[in-house]
Amino acid sequence: MQDTAQPDHHSMNASSTTDKSTARTCVLAATDVSQQVNMGDETLDILSGVNLTVYKGESIAIVGASGSGKSTLLGLLAGLDVATGGEILLLGQSLNGLDEDGRAALRAQDVTFVFQSFHLLPGLTALENVMLPLEISPARKGSKARSPGEAARHIMQQVGLQHRHNHYPQQMSGGEQQRVAIARAFVGEPVIVFADEPTGNLDRATGKHIEDLMFDLNRQQGTTLVLVTHDERLASRCDRVVRMDSGHLSEEKSSSTDAEDGA
Repeated sequence: MQDTAQPDHHSMNASSTTDKSTARTCVLAATDVSQQVNMGDETLDILSGVNLTVYKGESIAIVGASGSGKSTLLGLLAGLDVATGGEILLLGQSLNGLDEDGRAALRAQDVTFVFQSFHLLPGLTALENVMLPLEISPARKGSKARSPGEAARHIMQQVGLQHRHNHYPQQMSGGEQQRVAIARAFVGEPVIVFADEPTGNLDRATGKHIEDLMFDLNRQQGTTLVLVTHDERLASRCDRVVRMDSGHLSEEKSSSTDAEDGA
């Protein structure tokens, strides 16, 4: 379906903000973002005055206690929901002026997700689940060099599931399902991957394996990774860590700070 609300991806990518002093491209920015929910006669502040800039190729973890607002923030940054205040730029495009179809069109080309509960389609095989984003959005980078089937088989081999092509989700373990979900997220070589508690449903050993796969693919493709987790150890593997506390965001670890500390 075509409508005027859908963004032009070529102009959108060209307009992504660049920090000329460090030659870094900003792919995600939140300015004074707030989120409020009306509860009868009262207004509940979920997020308040959130500011965040994420650059191409960075990995950033958003941590915080349950109910701190970190998953709400992830949903807003990805355009899954609309903030009640402030502005969010995703790949140089303001989300404020886009309707639901426009936000979906923006995500369709360069944004993918890894969820805690996998979100695989039960009626599709593992290979078909991985192929799906390339078939829905043929312009994704991963489908340019290979057919959707070839690209899916290649990344299934990278995550060690070449023997599971024809298995359905219910025939696989939780760790295998999450590997399929990671393959699906990276098969199109997206600009940004949003991951919400990607190891939350897994035991420690399986979770560590999933982490390794995710960060390996992240480095190989130069993808920007925005990760929500309560796992401080997982968060420490990211370039930057920011903390949500009662709807407020603060920086705890940054690549620039680490570089200064090591100088």
